[in-house]
Amino acid sequence: MKIAVWHNLPSGGASRALHQHIKGLSERGHHIEVWTSSLADSKFLDVDQYVAKTHILPLTIATRVRVDYIDNVRSLLFLNSTRIKRMLAFCQHCADQIEEGDFDILFANSCHYFNMPYIGRFVNKLPKLLYLQEPNRSLYEASPELVWTGLPSIQQHYFDPSYYSQYIQDLLHTHRARVLVREELINYRSYDKILVNSYFSNESLIRAYGGPGEVCYLGIDPALFPFQNLPREPFVMGLGSFHPPKRADAAIEALSRIPKPLRPKLVWVGNIGDKNYLASLVDMSQRLGVVFEPRQYVSQDELVHLLNTASCLLYTSALEPFGFAPLEANACGLPVVAIGEGGVRETVIDGYNGLITTRNQNDIAAALQRVLTDSALFERLSANGRQIVTEKWSINDAVNRLEDALYATLNSRVARTPSL
Repeated sequence: MKIAVWHNLPSGGASRALHQHIKGLSERGHHIEVWTSSLADSKFLDVDQYVAKTHILPLTIATRVRVDYIDNVRSLLFLNSTRIKRMLAFCQHCADQIEEGDFDILFANSCHYFNMPYIGRFVNKLPKLLYLQEPNRSLYEASPELVWTGLPSIQQHYFDPSYYSQYIQDLLHTHRARVLVREELINYRSYDKILVNSYFSNESLIRAYGGPGEVCYLGIDPALFPFQNLPREPFVMGLGSFHPPKRADAAIEALSRIPKPLRPKLVWVGNIGDKNYLASLVDMSQRLGVVFEPRQYVSQDELVHLLNTASCLLYTSALEPFGFAPLEANACGLPVVAIGEGGVRETVIDGYNGLITTRNQNDIAAALQRVLTDSALFERLSANGRQIVTEKWSINDAVNRLEDALYATLNSRVARTPSL
């Protein structure tokens, strides 16, 4: 196949997944060209050796205060914001180039700014397959509140002038969210097939857009995460960006429940992050007496070394759609203690390659102590983790699933095209 790949991804799990997909498809002889934006992290994706060409087109998303004011007025009329208009123009430019290239299929991926990508509505001559890592969760999930949450009753604030200013801001905010949802639904309906990374993600797709996708599990490359059989050290690892949904704060609080003589330090590895949130984590750890060591943008070699010397991976992400971290840890022989939410319930089998716990801090602390103090349990979870990655989560199987989906999408479009 001649495949046009589109993405607008930062560094992180979605980029690692796309790297694996592109590499695997290239090694099977498919011709691949990539379209992305100047805002995406193409260096982290690192696929130049596997593709014929990477097309990086300019895109600007940041807006000034004056533009935000204009966008507020637009939202009252249900018009697109400046950010959306810029993304639409960018995707039209990409689509024009893609449709000139005699490709067999568009393989679209998530967008860092909008999640559900806009490229599908502009590519009309090709079958279109989207791998969506997750919907725009801020529109459909409480984080910590739903975007639609109402203000207090006006009856309580008749004589408070500040309330009416707050009311106007709430109205504008809600209208802008409704415009985003409208545009997302248009994008969702523009694809022939949508792949998701877990059954949990498929349920999220149905809740958000009213229709299902197709589960296409990802895989782990043991060559990138080798088991080195190194001595384990008394620290617990966390993996994920420094943003509230990754819940590093929950990990710190759980560790604080372990008595001090046994309390390990927490080494948290992330890439992108919120500086204010990271500062709050440092303050929290100091207040609770937990040694917290945040590390950003570590090398692959350093990450592998940490996974091979840590004593446990603590996975506290909220409703993570899939989560590479538990499987990457397992590949390095590291057991996982994970909160039983989201896609992690499909990758971590309680008592086999890790322990599943509730979000109760005492439960998390108790599970951690079991792994840290029971050497027989540690060895069993470690061995099973290495085995399950090889048997169930191989890269080859993941690429097989994607390749089958690409061919099915292509053949379905051909079958629907009337003969001349």
